[in-house]
Amino acid sequence: MFTMGGEYKKIHKLLKLDKPLVIFDIETTGISMSSDKIIEIAYIKIWGDGKIKKENVLLNPETPISEEATTIHGIRNEDVALKPAFRDKAQELWDVFSGCYYGGFSILDFDLPVLRREFVRVGMDFDYSGRQVIDSKKIYNYMAPSNLASAYDYYCRKRLTVRKNIMEYAEAAAEVLMKQMERYNEVRDWGFINRIHEPDDEFRVDNIRKFYWEKGEACFAFSKYQGKSLSWVAENDPEFLRWILDSDFTEQTKNMIRLALEKTKGKTNSDSAI
Repeated sequence: MFTMGGEYKKIHKLLKLDKPLVIFDIETTGISMSSDKIIEIAYIKIWGDGKIKKENVLLNPETPISEEATTIHGIRNEDVALKPAFRDKAQELWDVFSGCYYGGFSILDFDLPVLRREFVRVGMDFDYSGRQVIDSKKIYNYMAPSNLASAYDYYCRKRLTVRKNIMEYAEAAAEVLMKQMERYNEVRDWGFINRIHEPDDEFRVDNIRKFYWEKGEACFAFSKYQGKSLSWVAENDPEFLRWILDSDFTEQTKNMIRLALEKTKGKTNSDSAI
């Protein structure tokens, strides 16, 4: 179904598109870019003349959806059992995605590689370059405030002049903190404050926020073990942690997992010796 989509029309005008832009998101059977399959794909295709097409497609992955994935997106095997497989929709999706610009949040690191592999499996060479991609997460990471001057401009809409005295910077920092507390309710909670500032020599909250700090321990922020400490999972379900080691998590996260498993192994060996 085609619509004019007033808000989306601004995008084609601002970007001066010389070919269509497809902004999309996917849900998958798991988090492995090499082996997991797409089970849902939603896209908004914007042409240079302002024409818009929006569609949501459910797919049968022909492989089980992991319990961990279902916990995140809520899609169960029975929800897609009678849906078409990717190969049945491949030509239709090719017509949508081929030869376009691509937009979305974190698509460069996950969504696009997964989509490409799905096309490769059915013999279609879906190729693209970084010059065709507009990744909102990359933009956010690049543009987010990284020092007091940029934070002051971002939150307070004021310029911090060249440093003249130390009180000027202290006052700016106080004003930024006030604006943060007004914008983010979490910043008013000492529990949240302590989690993001908790120092530790061995564990740190990973940079993709899969873990958080609670009473000095790294705890899961995702999966069926959300809220459980990493050490507890290492003792009670080490196989789950080994699954993470074999999946597409960051090396920082995997290092946390390895250390937790090593500590548990050392504790087990110590108990056995007694």
